[in-house]
Amino acid sequence: MKTVYKLVAMVTVVLSLTGCYETVPPGNVGKVKGAAGFQPEVYPPSRIWLDNVLTMVPEELFLVETTTKKYAQPVTVLLQDKLTLSADVVFRGRITGSDKVLNGIFNDIKMDDNIVTVDEVYEIYGKMLVMNTAREIISKYNVDEVNKNYARITVELYNAIKPKLEGLPIEISDITLGNIQYPDIVTKAIEQAKEKQMAIEKTEAEVQIRLAEAKGREQVAEADYRIKMLEAKRVRDYNKMTAEGITDALLELRKLELKQIELEKWNGTLPSTLMGGNVPIIMNTTK
Repeated sequence: MKTVYKLVAMVTVVLSLTGCYETVPPGNVGKVKGAAGFQPEVYPPSRIWLDNVLTMVPEELFLVETTTKKYAQPVTVLLQDKLTLSADVVFRGRITGSDKVLNGIFNDIKMDDNIVTVDEVYEIYGKMLVMNTAREIISKYNVDEVNKNYARITVELYNAIKPKLEGLPIEISDITLGNIQYPDIVTKAIEQAKEKQMAIEKTEAEVQIRLAEAKGREQVAEADYRIKMLEAKRVRDYNKMTAEGITDALLELRKLELKQIELEKWNGTLPSTLMGGNVPIIMNTTK
């Protein structure tokens, strides 16, 4: 009996030394390959026992990456008006599908290492499909229609690509267009139109400035005119009031005042000049 126990213990030790656990990390699923090829099971993230004793070919663990990646697939499209446009088809991609679909990956992809990446699956299953579908959709538009129908083109791309991926081990979502590069002739035309628009806006701005300056000068001239007219009115009113105040009585009084001044300044000498019948006239009033 003791011999049996020893034999079992020895077998257990041998098995433990010739087998091992491997880990399927998060973001991956696992496949085990043995002497008969890949086993049908697809393992989620976990620890898997690999048998290296009961088979002549050691078992190996292979991984399939299931994380989501962002792609920007460049495409060049000949538009309906025979102009060429370049753009990026931007989307999110991930490996997905049933166990049967995932098992098919290992028959299509050459296993250079122990992991099948999203990039490898997209390169084989998705790249040509995305590029050809994008050309098919965008080529229906003229160059001036692309920007106007941006949202519509995005929807058309999604609706056209999605059914083509059914049954394939890759899934694409959030499709949009990015980095649109218009033909040089269109870009130059847009730049020239923009330059003309800016020149027109500059001229209009200068006209507005000159009009504003002229308006300012006009307002200043009107203000000066009003000031001068007010001054002229003041002088006119003053002269008018002065003239209205000069009466015959005032003139007579003024004559008498002047006569008085002449008499006060007479030196008592009769003038040497006579007029008429020897009437003396005072010619010099200085003392």
